[in-house]
Amino acid sequence: MSPNILFIMTDQQRFDTFGLNNDLIITPNLDKLIEESVFFENAYCSNPSCIPSRAAMMTGKMPSECGCPTFKTRLPQTEKTFVSMLQENGYFTELVGKLHFAESKIDTGFDKEILVDGHAVGYKSNLMGEYLKYLAQNKVAPNQLYRKTSMSGGEWLVDTKFHIDYFLGEKGKQEIKNLAKDKPWFLNLSFSGPHHPYDLDGTKYANMYKLEDMTIPEAKYEHLNQKPKHFKEMDSYANIYLKDYTLEQYQKSKRSYYATLTLIDEKIGKIIKVLKEEELYDNTIIIFTSDHGDFMGDFGMMEKLQCLTDSLMRVPLFIKPPIKDYKGKKVKDKVLNIDVAATCLEVAQIQIPKDISNYGYTQYYTGNHIKERQYIFMEAGDIKGVINDNIKTVSYINRDYGELYDLNKDPLEINNLWDDENYTAQKMQGLQLIINEMYKSIPYSDVIWNDGTPFI
Repeated sequence: MSPNILFIMTDQQRFDTFGLNNDLIITPNLDKLIEESVFFENAYCSNPSCIPSRAAMMTGKMPSECGCPTFKTRLPQTEKTFVSMLQENGYFTELVGKLHFAESKIDTGFDKEILVDGHAVGYKSNLMGEYLKYLAQNKVAPNQLYRKTSMSGGEWLVDTKFHIDYFLGEKGKQEIKNLAKDKPWFLNLSFSGPHHPYDLDGTKYANMYKLEDMTIPEAKYEHLNQKPKHFKEMDSYANIYLKDYTLEQYQKSKRSYYATLTLIDEKIGKIIKVLKEEELYDNTIIIFTSDHGDFMGDFGMMEKLQCLTDSLMRVPLFIKPPIKDYKGKKVKDKVLNIDVAATCLEVAQIQIPKDISNYGYTQYYTGNHIKERQYIFMEAGDIKGVINDNIKTVSYINRDYGELYDLNKDPLEINNLWDDENYTAQKMQGLQLIINEMYKSIPYSDVIWNDGTPFI
């Protein structure tokens, strides 16, 4: 029987948020799982916003290719998810948690959906479904879960068993126990956190961290002077600048962010235990990633922004192969998480359609030839960027400014070299790659000009 697939997603999780790459983070269960996995040290998402990034992962196409390039767009019904392809080939498919297709009418491909598509307060009740029922059954008011005392969050006021990520972890564990063993399954367990609100202050998870350890990163607000002006114009959208809050408020927010990851880690540990008890672990591939990152203090900012900064674009990504006693390894190749689609199709031995990205991750544990990306392409609406030879070039369509960083010398992306004549050749090469990628999103761009015309 084909391997089962457990696809675990978090929301807005930075790449440097495991115990193995951040001494402050408490994630013992994920650290142990990573020891048995292929861990990608340089994984990127396609877009710094939930909806387009998730649409890209579910279709295996860049957001502009699948018709969902921004937070305000909707995945067209004409697209097809890789989940539908698994379903058509005999897999039972289930979702627990966040899908975030912005109420698109597309057939998602799930046989069963326990949709919890938000972060509690402020989201439509039809999107929060089972979670709101759970709170109602226990007479817990959704708008009284926490008290705002910090940046985008605050002090948790009720038992942590009523936290949305606690609920999702428990629900995922229950659903795995109920899955049939006579056919392969695909389960997408999609947590709401550590996305803001950073709301676990005052809980046992937050108390595992020292407030004084929550330091401000090296890249500061003043460094935004070298970046396009919109980096400093987010006040009308959200209050995300550290300069507008006290140091303690920032520290509590960061501690709460870490605390949410520790809660999620605890739940994943219990899920792994169930997989082993049910004798499913060895025949299940586990894929773990997030849709995008979080500034978490970088450049004096919190949350996210329409930009291609590494704080948002680098994400956690690892896969535990369906192999008994697999010894894990770290991979430095730059990869995109839109290849979750190709990976799942490879695992299920389903032919990968020609119109989706085909750089599946199974090659890293099967010993097959490594098909490595030559460069990374990313987008945020009318902002397009590439990382090529560790030079990041970011083009702002119809603007005379942009961004260029030499990541070899400046991994924090502080020094914008867009107007530096010494990098003219690298900029032109980056812009050419961006143009090439943009052509791919044009309908019928791959159709020949005419029969008999010469090859270009």
